[in-house]
Amino acid sequence: MPQPTVSARRAVVLGAGFAGLLAARVLAGHFDEVVVLESDALPGDGHRRGVPQAHHPHALLARGAQLLELLFPGLRDELRARGCPVADFTRATRLCFPAGWAPRAPCGFDVQLVGRTTLDHALLRRVTAAGTVVVRARHRVDGLFFDRAGGPVTVAVHATSAHRKELITADLVVDATGRGTRLPHWLNQAGLHCPSPLVVDGHVTYTSRTYALAASPGRDWLASYQPTLAPHSPRGGVAARIGPDRWLLGLIGAAGRTPPTDEQGFLAYAAGLSNPDFAAIISEAVPLTPLHRTRATANRWHRYHRVPHWPGRLVALGDSVCAFNPVYGQGLTIAAMQSELLDTLLSAYAHDGRADRLGPRFQREAARLVRGAWLLNTSADRGWQGPGTPLPSRLACAYLNALAGRFPYDEDLVTRYARTMHMLDSPRRLFSPPLAARLLLASLDGRSRSPGAPAAPEPAPPRHPPSRSPS
Repeated sequence: MPQPTVSARRAVVLGAGFAGLLAARVLAGHFDEVVVLESDALPGDGHRRGVPQAHHPHALLARGAQLLELLFPGLRDELRARGCPVADFTRATRLCFPAGWAPRAPCGFDVQLVGRTTLDHALLRRVTAAGTVVVRARHRVDGLFFDRAGGPVTVAVHATSAHRKELITADLVVDATGRGTRLPHWLNQAGLHCPSPLVVDGHVTYTSRTYALAASPGRDWLASYQPTLAPHSPRGGVAARIGPDRWLLGLIGAAGRTPPTDEQGFLAYAAGLSNPDFAAIISEAVPLTPLHRTRATANRWHRYHRVPHWPGRLVALGDSVCAFNPVYGQGLTIAAMQSELLDTLLSAYAHDGRADRLGPRFQREAARLVRGAWLLNTSADRGWQGPGTPLPSRLACAYLNALAGRFPYDEDLVTRYARTMHMLDSPRRLFSPPLAARLLLASLDGRSRSPGAPAAPEPAPPRHPPSRSPS
């Protein structure tokens, strides 16, 4: 049995994905040593097995971008210099809803479009630059052992490349291993009962590909989006420019619809959507990657805030706590908000020697950060359950359809929607009594289209000859 290595002020992070790197950056301001244990190899700017969603379009919402800039000053400019554009969200995005196209009037806040591998690699460089944080790739965590008296946590680690096992003790352990977390198993092994997770599955599938597409004067937008909308619009897509001539296109199917992974089927699926931008990109651009499909999109919430006697020196955040359907794009921002919370609580607890009380409070407050997004997103996903859809979800879907029906005619409503989706405002702004009254008057006036009606056509951008692959 290996002997544990000991540090008086050591924190250990499980997972070197987005949430793990943010947690490591926060911990570096409070601990002498931060060790990040990652089971995968870290292939620089390339994809890795533990982040399958990196093949698909990502949304770093405005609230998340604000928090990232606080943790990593100058990050936005660094990414911009690498070709990741920044622009007013609604001015730069074509939004195609069942009732028609949303107006592209400025909404007052910017969005930056970036590929997941580019973002993670930039964060990794920043986190490890100061020397406090050490990332150990190909180190699999096999177990956690808790001191019932509130002492350090022991981490059982297997260095897979060297076939070596060791034990590491830490004053604080952060689980950021994402959807595949084994933490519930380790808690149950320690006699700490973990409630079954809440799971809501809209049976959403993504199929995505990266393309090379040259700039065009006729393409004055950076992203195009056709959302799925229960219960009548189960197909959609999103395209985003993630570099000077790089576009990432993802086609979406909900309620069991599956965008194909063969060339002709992929194009046919895109051509069948109301938004013409997706088929135009496929026809004009040069593919740079294979078609990638992901079905692991269920909403899953581990209710750690309900675990009695939660270890004081253990924290779980990001997708390890609550993994959302990626179609809503809120997972990265929730992880950033939880990292900010961790920083705040560490300032209150760690410096006065009471880190053994940190864990339970963090999980309670992290759950509060999750709750609003969970209710909004799962209400929409439950709308795909057909006749078995619960009444509250049916009402929520009807309300969201009424909202979407007004978007082509109401710039203020589009701005409210955008600010809520980017987590700058509470969902209450979309569910207020005055707004409900406005929707009712509009429906009586006949200015909202019925749910499921085809989108009003907007002229497609001019087509151009296929661009060449970059040399």
